[in-house]
Amino acid sequence: MRVLLVSPNVESLPDPVFPLGLAYIMSVLKKNGTSCKVLDLCFVQDYEAAIESALSSFQPHVVGLSLRNLDNVSYPNYTSYLPFYREVVQTIKRQNQAPVVLGGSGFSLVPEPILEYTGADFGIVGEGESSMISFLNRFDSGKGLDQPLKPIVIFEQTAIVEDLDALPLPDRSGFDNEAYLKWGGMGNIQTKRGCPFGCIYCTYPIVEGETIRLRDPKSVCDEIESMLDSGINNIFIVDNIFNHPLEHARAICEAIIRRNLSISWSCYANPKFVTSRLVELMLAAGCSSVEFGSDAGNQMMLHNLGKNFTVDDLSRASTICKEAGMSFCHSLLLGGPGETMESVKQTLDNITGMSATAIICMLGIRVFPKTKLSVIAMKEGIIGPDEDFLEPIFYLSPAIKDDIVPFIEHFSKQNRNWIFPGLNINMNLELQKKLRRIGIKGPLWESMKIGERFKKIQRGLSKLQENLKSTGKEGTR
Repeated sequence: MRVLLVSPNVESLPDPVFPLGLAYIMSVLKKNGTSCKVLDLCFVQDYEAAIESALSSFQPHVVGLSLRNLDNVSYPNYTSYLPFYREVVQTIKRQNQAPVVLGGSGFSLVPEPILEYTGADFGIVGEGESSMISFLNRFDSGKGLDQPLKPIVIFEQTAIVEDLDALPLPDRSGFDNEAYLKWGGMGNIQTKRGCPFGCIYCTYPIVEGETIRLRDPKSVCDEIESMLDSGINNIFIVDNIFNHPLEHARAICEAIIRRNLSISWSCYANPKFVTSRLVELMLAAGCSSVEFGSDAGNQMMLHNLGKNFTVDDLSRASTICKEAGMSFCHSLLLGGPGETMESVKQTLDNITGMSATAIICMLGIRVFPKTKLSVIAMKEGIIGPDEDFLEPIFYLSPAIKDDIVPFIEHFSKQNRNWIFPGLNINMNLELQKKLRRIGIKGPLWESMKIGERFKKIQRGLSKLQENLKSTGKEGTR
């Protein structure tokens, strides 16, 4: 059987992200003896031509698409990815009779509506490694999985992979690793799955389950070594939280140090579990920065959002990073249940006082099904009982709705290391490409000072051009 795996994720902000989930599927299929090929649309200029070429040359029996995200979760300037996903599915179906199977974390959140919207044939919910093998076996044997008259969503009991070390390392051979490193600034790796925490908006427990499953540090280092052999020398650890359990994070760092792996990396971290010893180990193992999922700098809002730490924890973690020389970022969500302009101001004041390298601040919170926030939104009439969640819906506290955007626009002018993605403030595609073009690696917020220098140069050039126009000397140089 021949399987074509397609990655239709083409978002470039904040960076193009390597499709790690699809690379895992690729490795599992190859181990199973399945003939497979990958088509990554991230860097292609003509996606229709790329699809036509792959279909005609490979002639697949099944085409699988991995949908990582539904939209960019940015308010008020949001972008939905679903129309492009539908175009990809329909392009495939016009040119080939093979059934189209959807999967991925984004698909698993609202499977039936996405399947109906895109016109795909099948969908697999949850972690896809074992489920995809099971699907292909049933399809190949003809056990009730002929091309359906209507789309079918498959919920496999094996959707959670209990033993991550039983999986082969992700197969990156079919992807343009050089382009991801150049334009995305880093590769990625996962050391665990599952999230036991209770953030009211988060989809990690829904997609990966609430039980943490850990990889052996040796396996993680084997993967890092293989990435280094492929020229990938900067990576992001995509665990929802790297530093919990604390012992596992320490073991990963110690293994990297012991094997003398020359890798630069960054990660998400929970401030509650930050210790001086861990930060020292992380730095020694090549960690360049950490991003805290802080969400708020106000105790009431931390409680309302379901966080397991305090403002004091945020301050303590920030101090530890500053004293150690670790770059760090606070990621915030403004507008959750109970938010007022007073709590917003307190968050901004407290976080500013922690002297972070950068702050990424989102306005409003994207509502997803099966989250605690969706229950709150339902009670408050923001969503209805028949909501399909395909069109992005954001929870934004009524108490700040009319004032928050002009307030933030004013605030950002005095705080140049604050990034507001939903307002395109201090980060845009033009700046991202410039930074990557000169070889900047790692998360771009690490380079806020470089980005500010670029802006000053741009402002200077614009002013010079205006002066030349006013004196009539433009073009005489």
